[in-house]
Amino acid sequence: MADRDFRYLLAAFATSSMGTKVAREAVPLTAVLVLQATPGELSLIGVASTLPVLVLGLMAGAWLDRRRRRPVMIASDLLRFAVLMSVPLAAWFGLLGLTQLVVVVALVTTLSLFFDIADQAHLPSLVDRVVLLRANSQRETVDATAEVIGPPIGGMLVQIITAPMTLLIHALSYLLSAILLLRIRRPEAAVAIDRQQRRDLWGDIRGGFRALWQQPLLRPLLIARGLRTFFGAMMGPFYVLYVIQHLHVSPGELGFIIAAGGLASLLGTFLVRWTAGWLPVGPGIIAAFAVKTLGLALLPTAGLLPVVAIPLLIAQQILQDGVTSYFAIHERHLRQSLMPQEQLARVSATVRVVNDGPVPLGAAIAGLLVPVLGLDGVLWLAVGGYSLSALVALCSPVRHLRAAPASELAQAATQVSA
Repeated sequence: MADRDFRYLLAAFATSSMGTKVAREAVPLTAVLVLQATPGELSLIGVASTLPVLVLGLMAGAWLDRRRRRPVMIASDLLRFAVLMSVPLAAWFGLLGLTQLVVVVALVTTLSLFFDIADQAHLPSLVDRVVLLRANSQRETVDATAEVIGPPIGGMLVQIITAPMTLLIHALSYLLSAILLLRIRRPEAAVAIDRQQRRDLWGDIRGGFRALWQQPLLRPLLIARGLRTFFGAMMGPFYVLYVIQHLHVSPGELGFIIAAGGLASLLGTFLVRWTAGWLPVGPGIIAAFAVKTLGLALLPTAGLLPVVAIPLLIAQQILQDGVTSYFAIHERHLRQSLMPQEQLARVSATVRVVNDGPVPLGAAIAGLLVPVLGLDGVLWLAVGGYSLSALVALCSPVRHLRAAPASELAQAATQVSA
């Protein structure tokens, strides 16, 4: 991608993504090691990291469709820098408390929500649609690389400079991201909003959801995403417990297993390029859903075959993480290509809420079912429910999608055969 402005955008994304991955465990480690937080207090931090998306997600999308996106991204970066800086400063002076940490997490989550929605809506205005798929692929590659490199660096930094000081690195990554975004020269078109439309925020929210729901390719992908989130949330809270206590895997072995998934995720970003010449996009997405379901099924399968538990868990990580980037890139590209520019923020916000909203419900239901079905039974139930995402896509126009949309919406619509 030779475009100078896109290089600055990609560099900004790489910087903040690396900072996020490096400091991913720094907040809970600060709570545990510095504040001696209880499990209940840790749950407050978990709520603070998810609740803003549910409360503000749809409203943020409608609000962002009324204004230029890049200034919001820059402001979000600068505010995240300021908010995160308060943690190492407070720790340095011995003033850090749990309340501050919870507030910081909630504020950073809120600002990240606005940044991420604005970012997805801004990209199509910065690059030509004919190279949009490649731009999304490059961004996914950057994020996957950060996923492989960042956490080990973060672990070393926590040991060397403590968890609160690691958050200083995280804060500085947002400052550098803002500086890089300020270097982008391409002007962003102003959004024309009449007085009536400006007053009708909820009407805008409904309109964005309706536009997404009525699109024959995006509706089944949205339903499939909700299914993946809900049933994935039934497995997520029990993964470490199941692997450590039921399969007797050591923490060191678990780290190696997860690292295999991170490497697979990085390699998976190249699937879009490798399969472009021969694999139709729609069947490829459906196949990726099915492969990920197969990967998840290897977790409870390891419980049935404990002798080969570690190879099965490694295979589970490789299959699950190796295909995620493929359908994530194509789903994002379809939204950016098929939806009008003035609705992209609302559409991205709707997807974000569907992606995060079912998590608490799925986890709560799983907790209620464990005494009834047992942990293995809940995991198999989750795998069965997860497989519905592939079935939904298979029974929809997605199966007829042959190629990624190009530069024109009308051209994209012709990719779906009758």
